Amino acid sequence: MIILKGIFWISFIIGLVIFIHELGHFLAAKLTGIKVEEFALGYGKKIFSRKIGGTIYRINMIPYGGYVKLLGEEKNSKDPQSFSQKGFWSKTLVLVAGVTMNFLLAAFTFYIILGFKNFEILLPRYTDFSFLGAKTEVQNKPFVSEIIENTPADDVNFPVNSLVWAVDDQEIVGTNQFTQYLQNHKGEQIKIKLMVLGTEWWQSGNWQEVYVTPNDTKEEGVLLGVKFEGSVASYYKLDYSNSKLLSGFIHSLNFSGYNMNVLGELVKISFQEKSVKPVSEGVSGIVGLANTTYDLVKVGDIFDILNLLGVVNISLAIMNLLPIPALDGGYLLILVIEKITRKKVSEKFQEWGVRIGFISMIILGVLITVKDIIQFNIFERIFTFIRNLF
Repeated sequence: MIILKGIFWISFIIGLVIFIHELGHFLAAKLTGIKVEEFALGYGKKIFSRKIGGTIYRINMIPYGGYVKLLGEEKNSKDPQSFSQKGFWSKTLVLVAGVTMNFLLAAFTFYIILGFKNFEILLPRYTDFSFLGAKTEVQNKPFVSEIIENTPADDVNFPVNSLVWAVDDQEIVGTNQFTQYLQNHKGEQIKIKLMVLGTEWWQSGNWQEVYVTPNDTKEEGVLLGVKFEGSVASYYKLDYSNSKLLSGFIHSLNFSGYNMNVLGELVKISFQEKSVKPVSEGVSGIVGLANTTYDLVKVGDIFDILNLLGVVNISLAIMNLLPIPALDGGYLLILVIEKITRKKVSEKFQEWGVRIGFISMIILGVLITVKDIIQFNIFERIFTFIRNLF
């Protein structure tokens, strides 16, 4: 059931993100008077279609995203309603409408999350960053690496490879705070909320609550009986309480800027180390997304899945704005060049640029997928799953 849920959510997220993107292009084309030849929901064989106002609306067999076909988008047309005959600003509006819709959907999902989470949200801390419109607090979650025998933690089967998230519903922001709390509550039963990371694929991403009573003793290290690894999991806690009305939009901007900052740091490290490894490990494709979705489904928190939907929308928007042929950003670059030089870029040059960009994206996608398969031990996990069935 978990695997089926994972497949459903990954398909839903990617399909919705693509469809919303194409819907943006469709609405902008209609607004600017560009003829939309076809607007489809899904891919593959046609299930239903109807022509309304010169546009064929289709529902296809594979309910996964969609596409828009504009008159004059691929080849020049003399029709005044064609994309190729429209001015700079009309073309620009159509091109940026897709990523704008992705940004709006991300903002909407973040509004929902923030509304239910008291306008507070956590981000993994990979680099230093100044967030706009939010009170920022750094939280370092202690990592439990070992349990001492014959201690309170051992008696309640306290899980190793876990992050101490909260104690008695009070968030933990560091090892010292956690230790002090144990000191202050010796001999009292406390509730500890943990994120169990685990080492096996079926254990990762599980929330657990443990009820335990710290020893009433002065002996160091056995109040609870857990040992912490030197490293901690560091997070930013962002509080948007003072900017509730615009919180979804502000967080979308913050997340976009933070993403670009992290990517810039990875590129910088790659140059310093003269290796592509830092960048390759920090970038994931469909397999990495599927792995994340699967872990979130196991946790069972709908807000984590909504957060992933927002993250994917932002990531797609950023990627599409890159000045690469075959992407919206590549077409925008051509428009800007034409605007500055007041000369049309030849169709042949554009066609070759799109071909090279498309082939490059396919190669990059394959390389990232292979990297994800290796990084997340996909084949080993599939083998383990099949083995556990029998």
